[in-house]
Amino acid sequence: MDGTYAIRTPARDGREMTTTAAAAVRVPPGFVPRAEQNRATTTTTTTSSAQQQRAATVATRRAIDAEALAREHSKFRLHKAFQFAQSQLSGIGMMAFMMWMSGNSVQVFSIMATFGGIAQTTKAILNSKATFERFADKYTDVTVPRMMFCSIQVVGLSLALNKLNAMGLLPTHASDWVSGLAPPRAIERAYGGTEL
Repeated sequence: MDGTYAIRTPARDGREMTTTAAAAVRVPPGFVPRAEQNRATTTTTTTSSAQQQRAATVATRRAIDAEALAREHSKFRLHKAFQFAQSQLSGIGMMAFMMWMSGNSVQVFSIMATFGGIAQTTKAILNSKATFERFADKYTDVTVPRMMFCSIQVVGLSLALNKLNAMGLLPTHASDWVSGLAPPRAIERAYGGTEL
């Protein structure tokens, strides 16, 4: 084959017509015609060295094309991983808005929103490996998108912990730990109201 192929078009009466050799189209890069595919897969003992060389060339071209296709898919997977990691910003923003709207008083709704934010972000960080496995293959390293995802979740966790502190539910002051301290030893005693 000389690197061209003919175009078959259906005629008006239902028969197929083949265009002339002058109207033949060049083979696009990466395309292997069926005739060469069949020749590459079915080798017989009577093949000449030229046919064997052509079959080896076709096989090499296929391997190179498969490698290039895998690398293109790798770029696409990495792009999708970054998109997924960045999409978590909207969820964190919504959680922050809900916590702000619930106020700083200790109520059922504010406690549920705050603890829900803590549980959601912690669960997302712990399951990040399983979440990003669908984007990984042997050419795609998802470490950077995964770290970006975890850092966004840490921002959400810090917002929830700040809300807990604003509500007064985190033991951050010395007065929160007074019950665990030993009572101080008395230095002197005063007695009064007794008659001798």
